[in-house]
Amino acid sequence: MILGESAVSLNMTQQIVASVAMMLTTTVAVRIGARPLGELILRRERHYTLVLGGSLLMTVKPRSVTVLSFILVFVLAMIAYAITGGILGILAGIGLGLFIPTVFIKHLREKRLNKLNDQLVGGIQTLSSGVRAGLNLVQALELVANDSPSPLRQEFAHMVREYEFGISLEDAMSNASERIGSGDFGLLFAALLTHRERGGNLGETLDKICDAIREIQRLEHRVDSLTAQGRATARFLGAMPAVVLTIVYFIVDPIGVEAMFSSTAGKVIIAAIIVLNILGFLWIRKIMDIDI
Repeated sequence: MILGESAVSLNMTQQIVASVAMMLTTTVAVRIGARPLGELILRRERHYTLVLGGSLLMTVKPRSVTVLSFILVFVLAMIAYAITGGILGILAGIGLGLFIPTVFIKHLREKRLNKLNDQLVGGIQTLSSGVRAGLNLVQALELVANDSPSPLRQEFAHMVREYEFGISLEDAMSNASERIGSGDFGLLFAALLTHRERGGNLGETLDKICDAIREIQRLEHRVDSLTAQGRATARFLGAMPAVVLTIVYFIVDPIGVEAMFSSTAGKVIIAAIIVLNILGFLWIRKIMDIDI
């Protein structure tokens, strides 16, 4: 009887010590990680400010996107832990949660940039027509801002608005070139800046720029056509492990797949497969990314 009470008392003491140690460890981890976490949040918000408010000209608050990103990280980490039951699953969920918003915003930026490049030739033609009709450069830019489709209209309207607020036209065009991040727009604004410094026939200059950009875009589309098979191969190879794993689980050997997710060695193998798959996918995409 006395031995039983002593064992119970010892177990309670061990539980109390373990709880206190866990509380102290959590407190120390929070105090140590609070500052790096705050710096990470500030970096993410600065990045969202530059991309959303600059490149995309969106009115979304960076703090809202940051909060949604951390909620996504937490949800994916919990889902991964429920599936794998280990620390590797949590780390994979956190990595995926940090990866998805970056990829999504990059996709929005690339989609907008492609639209801008496709609309640029028409915008230059409108600009040239306005100059030939007797408008000055600012009035021709306003014509593009009023008559062009979105998002080209938004970019030129933003540039004209900066000029109306007191920024010089040269600085407004430089800001637009940095904000858009396109070589074609950089070529256009460089030609306009050169014309303002040295003068000349602006209509003829715009026609030459339009022809040059049209030829550059034709070559880029040609390169995209030639590398389409390689990009498709990268997507297929990236999806192949998940497809094969699904087939094996539902048709061939479901017990073996469950054992892979439940054992430590299997989890290590899965983590290595995911890392190597991502590296291979990025490698193929890098090879296929040809810059003219």
